[in-house]
Amino acid sequence: MDPQTPAPPRFQHVTITFTPGEEPTLRRFYLDLLGFREKPVPRSAKALGWIWFQTGQEGVELHCVPDPKPVPDDSTHHFCLQIDDLEGCRARLRHGGHAIREARPLPFRPRFFTRDPFNNLIEIVRVEGDYVAAGEAAE
Repeated sequence: MDPQTPAPPRFQHVTITFTPGEEPTLRRFYLDLLGFREKPVPRSAKALGWIWFQTGQEGVELHCVPDPKPVPDDSTHHFCLQIDDLEGCRARLRHGGHAIREARPLPFRPRFFTRDPFNNLIEIVRVEGDYVAAGEAAE
């Protein structure tokens, strides 16, 4: 890359919604089942009821915003979490009462979907290699 060319954009956060008053449920799911760490919100945002979680990549956060409108059951909008222990994560989610939906296989990316207690769709994946380098990229 040319040193004068700016770096491509990077994700800083993803925002999802949760039912107001259900903060303990939100924390149980994202802290206990998925292993996120809670990150304090800025003082200026405290009164808004936001909850932020730090992902495994420093500076990339999951922002959770209270909203009384439910996420539609047929929503396909989702975010994807890369997990090293895919089967352990699957077992924790099932043990916690969360349905698992198997996904169409992709090369070097075993994965499944689940929904959090607020119906947000989450893809869980383990990246095992580079499908492009392996000749699996579409023409």
